[in-house]
Amino acid sequence: MDQLTDIRFDFLPDPPDGIYLVGGALRDMLTGRTPLDIDLVVRGEITAMATQLAERTGGRLVDLGKKGFPLFRIVSPAATIDITPMTGQSIEADLQARDFTLNAMAYDLKAKRLIDCTGGLADIRRKVIRIVSPDAFVHDPARLVRAYRFAAELDFVLADATGEAIADHRHRIETVAGERIWAELIKILNTSRCAATFRLMAASGLLTAIFPELEPSIGCTQNRHHRFDVFEHSLRAVDCLETLLADFDRRFPDLATVARRAGLPGQAPLLKYSALLHDVGKPATRQIEADGRVRFPGHAAKSALIAQTINRRLRLSRQQDQITETVIRHHIRPLFLFIAWQNGTLGPNGKTRFFNRCGPLALPIVVHAMADIMAKGKTLENRDSDFIRFCHRLAVAHGIFQDRQATTKPLINGYDLINELGLAPSPRFKQLLSKVDEQRLCGTLSSREQALGWVRAYLKRSRPHADA
Repeated sequence: MDQLTDIRFDFLPDPPDGIYLVGGALRDMLTGRTPLDIDLVVRGEITAMATQLAERTGGRLVDLGKKGFPLFRIVSPAATIDITPMTGQSIEADLQARDFTLNAMAYDLKAKRLIDCTGGLADIRRKVIRIVSPDAFVHDPARLVRAYRFAAELDFVLADATGEAIADHRHRIETVAGERIWAELIKILNTSRCAATFRLMAASGLLTAIFPELEPSIGCTQNRHHRFDVFEHSLRAVDCLETLLADFDRRFPDLATVARRAGLPGQAPLLKYSALLHDVGKPATRQIEADGRVRFPGHAAKSALIAQTINRRLRLSRQQDQITETVIRHHIRPLFLFIAWQNGTLGPNGKTRFFNRCGPLALPIVVHAMADIMAKGKTLENRDSDFIRFCHRLAVAHGIFQDRQATTKPLINGYDLINELGLAPSPRFKQLLSKVDEQRLCGTLSSREQALGWVRAYLKRSRPHADA
């Protein structure tokens, strides 16, 4: 409690009658975290108080209130302060209407005392998330996801009764705006406990209430290489990916620079989200061959389309949608490259085409593929270990590819095709220059003379086909 007795807000009136520190700021202080902003509840009308505090802090006053719910935000260099009026006749009544006990405490800034009428402090000490009232999820169903978000961020557990209430009310999540759900999900994805949290959400039925598209994957069995059904495999893929990313630099020290340059750490939340949905299209593409083999032709493309529908419902940004769609659509490409390598048909151009096609997401896709293969069973088979080693070499090759992109320029241009080879300008120029650049990036060509010679040979090889 010492961190509370030391609270000093010099911008407040003296004495600060009827002003209470509440919500996230108070919770963070009590859990040893630094508050990102300040939440104040004020007894009575708040407009004059908000104006006064804005002047005292030198901040900008923003009216965020909606009809029937006044709310002012003060944005200043020192802090962001949210000010709301007290709900009910007393601060205790206000707290009783809040979501979870850890958020239902107030600190009286005049009396310098904690007001805890719901047992929030005890729950914080026990590391428990508990709803204030049985109707908490009825009043705001977004709290269904928020409960898990707090558990993930704080490493707390849900009280048994709260978990049961989530299972009972999970259907209410359908009434919540997609952007509110995504705002909670992205915070879960940003934690190091995302995989475990998703599994808890799956156990309560909330995960499939948010993602009904995952429902058909429960019990959808796979081929002999997979021990688990599609749903369990997807949860395990998130887990494997989270573990792999957390341990990436130690496991692959030679890729640390490549990973940072590719922005891999910053891609972690969307990679985990993509892992959850990467096989969502499998049930719709499942086929059983005459010999009994199970196949999923085109499942990556189907999964990408379904993911885009989900993304629109959750209101992901355009960039977030593009990242997840690309990762899911191409997540199986490293496996195709591996099969070609095993068959002796993979040349340097195959890798370069993959790097060019997937751009800055090539390395995240390779890492996703590693996690995908790790999630097939409880232990890795020899072929799976070979695939992990292949992915490591593929990532190394991507680093070399990036170096060539950054340090070398195209060897020839359209003027060279006209002046040196006597070609007339045509749409084919783009194809020729693209092929030459592909050879440059895979290291086959390194000079202008080599590039021109390659084009001459290529045109000579392709001329009989053109004449025919």
